[in-house]
Amino acid sequence: MSTVLEESLENVRLIRDSAAQVAPRDKGPQRARALRFKQPGFDRALWKEMCALGWSGLRVPDERGGTGLDVAALCAVAQQLGASLSPEPFIAGAAAAQFLRGEWLAAVLSGNRIVVPAWLEKAHDLDTAGQSRFRSGKVSGTKRLVNCGVGADAYVVATRDGLALVERDAPGVTVTSAGLHDGGFVADVVFADAPGEALAGSLEQVFEESALANAAYLLGCMETAFDATLGYMTVRKQFGKAIGSFQALQHRAVDMKIQLELTRAVINEAAALLDEPAADNDKRRAAVSRAKARAADAAMLIGKEAVQFHGAMGMTDECDIGLYARKILAVHNDWGSAIAHRNRFVAIEQARND
Repeated sequence: MSTVLEESLENVRLIRDSAAQVAPRDKGPQRARALRFKQPGFDRALWKEMCALGWSGLRVPDERGGTGLDVAALCAVAQQLGASLSPEPFIAGAAAAQFLRGEWLAAVLSGNRIVVPAWLEKAHDLDTAGQSRFRSGKVSGTKRLVNCGVGADAYVVATRDGLALVERDAPGVTVTSAGLHDGGFVADVVFADAPGEALAGSLEQVFEESALANAAYLLGCMETAFDATLGYMTVRKQFGKAIGSFQALQHRAVDMKIQLELTRAVINEAAALLDEPAADNDKRRAAVSRAKARAADAAMLIGKEAVQFHGAMGMTDECDIGLYARKILAVHNDWGSAIAHRNRFVAIEQARND
């Protein structure tokens, strides 16, 4: 094993252990219940603690004050946060930080300010720019379902004319919150000639790693839901026997486990490609879309099955398993829906084989 690979694996192990201490999965349901239905939907104090560990700058090079870790590490943290139902803006914050400089970067790395990307305009569309424009220092357009947009201090807005940093309280900015199935919030943000600061770079590469991190977050959610379901199967009895002894349920549980492991494999493969500088760009994009589509579909399946395994109790709000199903439902379309990524994967593969 090469020294570089060994170092990467050690970094992933260390940061996963760190994430497990900050956001333990056994505390996830309790935190989720305390934060849901209350804006902004996440704990800003805990987010500052995460920033102190370098998470907001995880993908920012160390010469600019960041942690400078790879995509595999990004996915490791996202997976643990999914396992603990953490609503903090890790994926969005780590994405936006890569474009910032100076005082804004310092404020984001410390957790004193929160900046998130605003890119989506139409459902099932991976066009990050859309119809938004950035001309003469003014941003115009509408971005929908901005993750953690209610609690953000500013937005990295993707437009047809490049990226722009727009503050939330700038003139011409209107933020409308929308509630999600899990009790969290997103925002529709309208920019009407809002003053913006031009940012260097393109959202393309950051979009790919963020979509993959979302897949890893979903993997964490479904892992915990699956483990909770297995535990329930050993204690719930019918006809005098634990329901885990019933062959039909065993087969369904095996199907869930297969989906978990297939999802893990394609996420690891895509992370390795994104971390390989010489990898073909189309191959990277195809791998990300495959992982994202599979993770979204598998998470929805496992969330549904986990609730059904718990019977009527699984449908009640008091049962924790429902929190995982709701979280999956709330975030599985972030950074592109399964439909959009499946369509992109097909288009890439067709073009490569023509």
